[in-house]
Amino acid sequence: MSNPVLIIGAGVAGLTAAVELADSGIKTILIERQETVGGNALDLYKAFPTDDCFYCFEGNRWRPGIRKCFYRSALTDQPNITLRMNSEVDEISGTPGKFTVKLNVGPEYVNPKKCTMCGLCIEKSKAFRLISPQCQPQAVVYNPEREDDGARQAEEDCPTKAINLDAQPTEETVQISDIIIATGYHEMQPVNVDEYSYGKHPNIITQLELAKIIDPNGESSGALVKPSDGKPAKQVMMVQCVGSRDENYYPFCSKICCIFALKHANILTQEREDVRVSVVYMDIRTYDRYERYYRDARNSGVEFIRGRVSLIQSNEDDTLDNRRSSFRE
Repeated sequence: MSNPVLIIGAGVAGLTAAVELADSGIKTILIERQETVGGNALDLYKAFPTDDCFYCFEGNRWRPGIRKCFYRSALTDQPNITLRMNSEVDEISGTPGKFTVKLNVGPEYVNPKKCTMCGLCIEKSKAFRLISPQCQPQAVVYNPEREDDGARQAEEDCPTKAINLDAQPTEETVQISDIIIATGYHEMQPVNVDEYSYGKHPNIITQLELAKIIDPNGESSGALVKPSDGKPAKQVMMVQCVGSRDENYYPFCSKICCIFALKHANILTQEREDVRVSVVYMDIRTYDRYERYYRDARNSGVEFIRGRVSLIQSNEDDTLDNRRSSFRE
């Protein structure tokens, strides 16, 4: 029997690779440095083009409609998947087919096999929290930096004895046949693009930051509020091609930004009350079945402005003004 495959990163790409390999009978070791799987998908709220939960994705892109829910797929109980949370690769040596990998595995303060998410520990101490109702593994997490008097009491009172506050980090050496690197992505934050004033005013945010705000599991329970004061936002302008199709940054099209923006535009106009949305764009690129997002947005009253924003300025009343050059259709 060959050695297992190591997958670094348990975001959507890593999860997909792990499930596909495991379903094919190949043993895998899936490691993630965070305390729950999902990566950036945890902050997306809904996944296009079907608006499913972020844990539900196409299992085979050649067979549309065949979908996999990582949340319900018993990921942590799959016999061919060994899941290592709060873990990082320390060293890789060897040759293809015969890699030796040293792992640094963080302390397991809460045993996910025993935790029932009853919430008792969360009531007793601020050091415990539930990252998401759909987190995998299904367990609360513990932050030792927030330890208080209630933490030890929670450990003692836990009905399933799932908590061990004295847990220590460990090292593990594994023999691996192949390695898949699925370490995810970082959203561009245009702090260096002066005309947009990102980072200078709290109400100028990215689409990923907007997704966190309108997520019903987020801090505002899905209400569209302004980061500056927490008051309801009634008008939203989305600016496309920020940093892309620009020789000073990225000369190519990112391919997904139009769809990402239209998904949020539809959520705001269809699921929230009295919200006006406008989209400033160069070209709307909604290829294939994503064209439905564009049509739904127009039918929902989203205003589309073809042009480029040259400057965004804040006013004393916390509103924003923008200058833009419009193009002829």
